Amino acid sequence: MAIKKQTNLDYELLVNELGITIEELRNIVENKNHYISVPQQHMSFVQILDEYICNLKKLEGTNKRTSTTLITYLNFLNRVKNFVNEKHRDITLYQLNEEIILTLLESSSPRKDNKLSINTVNKYMAIIRNLYKFAFEKGYLDKDLRYRFSLNSVTTLPRYLSDSQIKNVLNGALQKTYGYRKRAMLIFLLGTGCRVSELTNLKVSDFNVDEGLIFIRKGKGNKERYIPIFKEVKTAVLHYLKLSGVTQWNSDLKGYLFCQDEGLIREKKVLERSVQKLVRDLFDSIDLGLDFTVHSFRHTFAVKCLKAGIKKPFLMQMMGHEDPKTTSIYTQLIPKDLKEQVMNHYPFPFEELLNDLI
Repeated sequence: MAIKKQTNLDYELLVNELGITIEELRNIVENKNHYISVPQQHMSFVQILDEYICNLKKLEGTNKRTSTTLITYLNFLNRVKNFVNEKHRDITLYQLNEEIILTLLESSSPRKDNKLSINTVNKYMAIIRNLYKFAFEKGYLDKDLRYRFSLNSVTTLPRYLSDSQIKNVLNGALQKTYGYRKRAMLIFLLGTGCRVSELTNLKVSDFNVDEGLIFIRKGKGNKERYIPIFKEVKTAVLHYLKLSGVTQWNSDLKGYLFCQDEGLIREKKVLERSVQKLVRDLFDSIDLGLDFTVHSFRHTFAVKCLKAGIKKPFLMQMMGHEDPKTTSIYTQLIPKDLKEQVMNHYPFPFEELLNDLI
């Protein structure tokens, strides 16, 4: 006669702790010859997260991660850590799923009345996927679980600004506190195609008036490059420098080009978040949706360059693109009958364009 055995074990908790399925547990109990791979070490989600953060900081120290990338990762991962400690203290890597991350994103959205863009969600999911890759390679997971955190395909073409929108945004910037600085920053973005992180890290000496070149230090992927200084960009920036305490440019000035503390020392740079908020406020004032971001200035620069006739290799160099396909995206924004002219004409009359706009 079979004897029933009773146990107080919580099987669901047990399999979660072991990182296996109920079926795999049953095979073990029944002595079936199935090999079950169990992680070598058992650590909590937060412990593994802390180790991953330490690893990211080491990579930044070896120039395998830029400081901008590190800040983005740390800001989000610290939000994840706080959320887990508050809502899911005992959760494991095996239990964390996409739904929990989406709940976090929805609860911490800076604009409660709007959904996060697909690109933003993809960015954060990619960070979580990298965390899981790290955990798998370290042996904290017995299988690669990155598939749990899906990335949505995005087919939206880059959003660029019309001439009338540019005028309204530049005029709006001038009405703000320290409007001369804010307007100069936007003209700089429009006339260089720089990323915001590149703008905020520029030193006065990088804006080389004598050579007519802007030195972009450690752009995306830690790549450095040079961009020509167009006349109207030079005029706007030198006017801003004069109003902020630099009466004459010289290569010995080592402070930040765009800074919060004015004068010759210039140690307190403008923050990326401040520029992003400025642009968002200006776009809201003229009813531009969330598809338009501070990156739209970069897109506008690229499209204006192509329409004016600059060749793609030159544009690739100025934009800091490694893959020609990235630059080719912008040709989709131009009518087909212009593409042949775009690829065969040079130089780029940017001075005339800015004169018309500002």
